Amino acid sequence: MKTKTIKLPESFVNKLVNLPESGMGYQLVKIILRSGKVLHQQKVINSEYLLLEGNQDLVVIDIKNIDLESS
Repeated sequence: MKTKTIKLPESFVNKLVNLPESGMGYQLVKIILRSGKVLHQQKVINSEYLLLEGNQDLVVIDIKNIDLESS
């Protein structure tokens, strides 16, 4: 499966850097899109890079908010 990374804007990086890690060097987050759709269990590496798997197609401008995924 092909993986693509998206560099997150500083506003999201600053928010994520202050939240706990889900594992070593990564956070599991939910992405809230401007369309209202919510993407669960998305992985962010080093509070900075969003990993997109397979056929996910997303651009930074589509993202309204990012929150830590609750367990």
